[in-house]
Amino acid sequence: MGETNMRSEPKISLTSQQDPKKSKKRFESIPLVDRNEGTSPLLSFFIPSLEQGGAEQVTINLVNGLSARGYNVELLLAKTDGNLHSQVSSDVDMVTLPPSRSPVFGVVLNFPALVGYLRRREPAILFSHLSRANVISIAANRLINADTVVAATHHDAGGTEMNRDLKTWALNRLVPLLYPSSDWIIAVSEGVAESIVERTSVERENVIVLYNPIDIDSIKSQARCAVEHRWIEDDDIEVILYVGRLTEQKDLNTWIRAFKKVHAQNPDTRGIIAGKGGMREELQAYAERHGIADVVSIPGYIENVYGYMQRADVFLLSSRYEGLPSVLIEALACGCPVVATDCPSGPKEILGDGNYGRLRPVGDADGLAEAVVESLNHPTPQEELISRADDFATGPALDRYERFLENVLD
Repeated sequence: MGETNMRSEPKISLTSQQDPKKSKKRFESIPLVDRNEGTSPLLSFFIPSLEQGGAEQVTINLVNGLSARGYNVELLLAKTDGNLHSQVSSDVDMVTLPPSRSPVFGVVLNFPALVGYLRRREPAILFSHLSRANVISIAANRLINADTVVAATHHDAGGTEMNRDLKTWALNRLVPLLYPSSDWIIAVSEGVAESIVERTSVERENVIVLYNPIDIDSIKSQARCAVEHRWIEDDDIEVILYVGRLTEQKDLNTWIRAFKKVHAQNPDTRGIIAGKGGMREELQAYAERHGIADVVSIPGYIENVYGYMQRADVFLLSSRYEGLPSVLIEALACGCPVVATDCPSGPKEILGDGNYGRLRPVGDADGLAEAVVESLNHPTPQEELISRADDFATGPALDRYERFLENVLD
């Protein structure tokens, strides 16, 4: 069912690429020594950092997967911090741009270094990820009029950002201005593609939908590992789980209100909200005000979230907007029933319009609570959930990326 929402693509025979011999320096600073050896064209992937997040995990899966298939891949970062560095394959070189010194302009101050990188390395394709990396990638490529093809990857439904700071204000104006100049826009879901066309003057034929590659086999393997949490280990407790960033986008206040209603009906339920973000203390205080702090755990970052997912009874996503939320696919891969908001965009596509999980309106705490109780009483069979997750596995997703590469590099 994973292909039903995708644009039809021509069948192209895939050719294996020669695996170039590359030095294994994990991080380098600009200027770079030219290491573009062999005959395989250089594919560069640019994302601001490798903090915990869906886009960051997707980028890692892409660079690791394409490198394993013989492509010459580099991962370009604006910052060296993040929890996910260890997951990058040793066959992928990571390049860091000089650090930004401004919390306001952030990655935009990496623009001169990115121009220098493009001039020196001349990648065949620059895959940028997240809006702030996309806009400076498009602008840098226009400035030097390089032969590099820019494929800007958009992960969220446009125009729905909750953060209204100066950076977001600037991005909301730069995206419509610069996106039409990109060679390709990659949308991670049909909903994201539609939002780009509505928000900008980008032609629909210049937007290609490529679902994110999810390492389903690795998720299943990690899910079998033991985890330590008193509620997870107690068979008499039913756990409602959230994993992800603790931000306004995720509307975790609604999550807490929904869980309060679930707990009132089923006192044996417990809530776990796992992830990093600046709202942790605020959420703890909110749970206290609602009188459920003793039955809601907010442990912060968890190393093995898949062990939690496999043992949880329901995964609840209360987001105001998404793109293609990988966390839902990961929960399905662990056999965990899912309840999600029908937000723009992604949950409806992943859950097959409600066939693989229950959908409720954004902000509807009553509806979400009702759906969680229904899922506890009548869970979708695990084999159906796992089968749906397999539609988004790394192999099929990388096949589609290879067809895209063959078309662009031909």
